[in-house]
Amino acid sequence: MAKKQDKIVYIVSLGCAKNLVDSEVMCGSLVTHGFYIAESPDVANIYLVNTCGFIRDAKKESNDFIEEAVAWKSQARGRIIVVTGCLAQRSPEVIQQAYPQVDLIAGLDDVPRLPELIDLYLDKSMKHEVSQQRPTYLYTDETPRVSLTPEAYAYVKVAEGCDHRCAYCAIPLIRGNQRSRSPESVERECIQLLQNGAYELNFIAQDTSRYGTDLSPQENLEKLLRRCDRLDGDFWLRVLYTHPLHLTDGLLDVLGNSRHVVPYLDIPLQHISTNVLQGMRRGMDGDKTRELLARIRRDYPQLSIRTTFLVGFPGETEENFQELLGFVKEFRFDRLGVFAFSPEEGTPAATMTEGIVPPDVAEQRKKNIMELQAGISLEKNKAMIGKTIRVLLETQLKSRQWEGRTAADAPDVDQFVTIATKRKYTAPCFVEAVVEAADEYSLSASEI
Repeated sequence: MAKKQDKIVYIVSLGCAKNLVDSEVMCGSLVTHGFYIAESPDVANIYLVNTCGFIRDAKKESNDFIEEAVAWKSQARGRIIVVTGCLAQRSPEVIQQAYPQVDLIAGLDDVPRLPELIDLYLDKSMKHEVSQQRPTYLYTDETPRVSLTPEAYAYVKVAEGCDHRCAYCAIPLIRGNQRSRSPESVERECIQLLQNGAYELNFIAQDTSRYGTDLSPQENLEKLLRRCDRLDGDFWLRVLYTHPLHLTDGLLDVLGNSRHVVPYLDIPLQHISTNVLQGMRRGMDGDKTRELLARIRRDYPQLSIRTTFLVGFPGETEENFQELLGFVKEFRFDRLGVFAFSPEEGTPAATMTEGIVPPDVAEQRKKNIMELQAGISLEKNKAMIGKTIRVLLETQLKSRQWEGRTAADAPDVDQFVTIATKRKYTAPCFVEAVVEAADEYSLSASEI
């Protein structure tokens, strides 16, 4: 059993990749200040839950893990619980009231000083109040960081916060306004990660396509990508979380025609019905959205396009939903996800009273779209049989069997490839393979 002075931390990281980077920075800070990171809570004396507070389901998952930590704490003396992340930033008093067993709650600006806060609690039982000001913290390439992803890939957070004010989204209330890292810092971090063995770098932010607009002088994502595309080595560079309002011709060109930047466009559209988009305050109507997508497909057919939709938003009629369903059927997205609306405190959508969509109806609409997309995905995957693909080996299943991904698949959210290799590999790498079989969301292949 761990002793109090051992300071051994077990960390649970919930939510998106952006929150995972925060967890990696926390681990880096903890390790450099004499803490140890445990693979199991059984050997730890500190249980840290880095929460997500984006939607209802994410909050429930966060609460489930806090309850798990509470049960863990009750099994031995000297154990403490630390809660961080979006839910801790947004509702620290709610967490403390619901879970008085939680010893320390830390906000987003507390990430770099987490060791200090834990030490103060361990030494003096000193509590900490989370600042209710909008966060301003932003890590750099010099910030200590411990990788929590598989060896094959890493995330690079190029900016934090968001200046959009979509009616349903609480992220600006939680994460603050957009603040971008310097291109020099991003490039240096990319070099570090590649030297550490990463084969894929994933650029992330709340809105990557607005990167650099807050800097002086202004920068932009196209320039940043071209800068990092010149780096040496054999690797993929992927961009996640773009907004349709900020897709310039230059950005689309670098996404579609680069050495390292993969031809992959992650563009959450949320809906296609104009009145729903207007209610969401997305800044682009249905016609403009269709025109943009048609132009991208025409001018950049090599791009794999991923999107996400939000169903059940107040005011979404059955006719609006059928329009969205028809759009999905017509456009045939390469990758697609769906969320059901949940009202988030502090957002305009939370106070909307007209056109409320019952939760069970929203869930059924989500199911209908995903069933349609499953059929589309199966057809697209079957068309890949017999074709040669490049696969990044990621997880070894057996001696000569791996699970990996193609350039059309982002980590965690997209499909995977199960591949039988001719040679025996001991670490992630790229291989060429022929597709032999296909399911709705996976491919089976053999190395050439």
